[in-house]
Amino acid sequence: MLSDSQAMSEPNAEPGGAFRSIVSRHGRQFRTVGDMVYEVLRESILKGVFQPGEHLRQDRLADAIGVSRIPVRSALLQLESEGLITFHPYRGAVVNKLTPDEMREIYDIRAVLEAHALENAVEAMTPERLAHLEQLAAALNATEDGEQFLAQRNEFYSELYDADRQPRLVALIEKLRDEAAHYWLERKVDYVSRPGERDHLALIALIRDGNVEAAVDWVKDHLCRVRDELIALMESGEGAGT
Repeated sequence: MLSDSQAMSEPNAEPGGAFRSIVSRHGRQFRTVGDMVYEVLRESILKGVFQPGEHLRQDRLADAIGVSRIPVRSALLQLESEGLITFHPYRGAVVNKLTPDEMREIYDIRAVLEAHALENAVEAMTPERLAHLEQLAAALNATEDGEQFLAQRNEFYSELYDADRQPRLVALIEKLRDEAAHYWLERKVDYVSRPGERDHLALIALIRDGNVEAAVDWVKDHLCRVRDELIALMESGEGAGT
């Protein structure tokens, strides 16, 4: 049986079951057609339904979703601006495929941006926000579902970096995070099964104690370990094509 990725790559094949499930779920929500198509394609890329290097045919996507090609092309252009796909001459849209060096650069840039974001956010920290962060951290530590973990992680870091006060900075961080996210999912890395490596309450405790330097070091060390594991998987080829 063809995987969803193989199905999209075959000349006469149609998108597979995982893609149709995403389409069905988003199609039931009340939103514009353009928003729905964008969310369907973005989620399909981030979850590895469409894998790095895969071609995305606008006509097949439109038929599978049940819309015209216009919202599909609009969504693909938006995804290109977010760094998830690239339009190539004579080839159309292709899901971006990063090299290990590019992945290393993404995480190195994130370390700089997230350290800066955390330092700024801590300066304006309030007891109420700190209490909320502690609740988010506890929920994040307890999460065992991979998809739920990713959603809660985004909520936690958006609050941690005070996205309301630093919207552009946080948007840059999230863009870089999304570029790498589908590589984790493609390789089925079970990150949530290692709570000792993701104790976000330890980070909140450092902030509560006023130890900003140690909190920044925690974030940098966390990103470094994630970067090194992912690059090792990319270089070994483990999980590719699964």
